[in-house]
Amino acid sequence: MKNRFFPNVSGAWPRFVIVSISMAVLVSAYKASAQGVSPPPNRIAVLDVKYILENHIRFKQAMEELKERFSKAGEGLKAERIRIGEMEMKLRELKPATPDYNDLDEQINRAKAEWTLNANKQKKEIRKSESQILWNVYYEVKTETKRYCEQNSIGLVIQFNGEPIDSKQPQDVVRGVSRPIVFNDPQMDITPHVLASLNKPVGGQQPNVPLSGRQQVPPR
Repeated sequence: MKNRFFPNVSGAWPRFVIVSISMAVLVSAYKASAQGVSPPPNRIAVLDVKYILENHIRFKQAMEELKERFSKAGEGLKAERIRIGEMEMKLRELKPATPDYNDLDEQINRAKAEWTLNANKQKKEIRKSESQILWNVYYEVKTETKRYCEQNSIGLVIQFNGEPIDSKQPQDVVRGVSRPIVFNDPQMDITPHVLASLNKPVGGQQPNVPLSGRQQVPPR
C-alpha cells in the first residue's frame, strides 16, 4: 500500500532527515548565541619569550639589583682569597715541620675550607635568587599572554625565536636550521603587545618599547 504522504518513500525520507538535522543545528546555534556561548578559539600566534626577557624593564632591574647585592659578597671572597695567597707565600719562607710552619699551615687549610664553604653558599643563593626572579617574570608573561589571547580569541601560542640569523656565523646558522618554526606571518607575532603590557607602569601610560626592527603589529 502506497504512502499517500510520501508516494516515493526512497526519495522523501532522506530529504526529511536532512531537513530535520539542519533545523536541529540551527536551533542549537541559536541557543548558544542567546546564552553568550562563543565557538572555541582556533587562532594561532607566536611569542618570542627570549626577546621579552631581554627587554622586560622590571626583570632587567631585578637582575641588576641581584648583581649589586652579590657583588659585595664577591669582593669579600676575592679579598679573602688574596689574604690566603699571602699566607701561602709566607709559608714558603718557613722551614717545614717547625711549630711556626705547622701553625700557619693549619691556618691556611682552615681558611681555604671556610672560603670554599662560603663560595659554594654564595653560588647556591645566587642561583636560587635568579631562579625565583626568572619564575616570577615567566609567570607574569604567561598570565599576560593568557589575558591577551582570551581577549583576541587565540587558542594556541607557540614560542619561537625571532632573532635574525647571521649567515657568516656558523653557530647562528645551526641555531636557525634547528628552529621548529620555518615561517610565520608577522601578524601572528604577539610579542610587541605582551611586552608593551608588561612594561606598562602603574600609572597606565605605555612606555616606548624598543622593538629592534620587529614589526609593529596592529591590535587584533
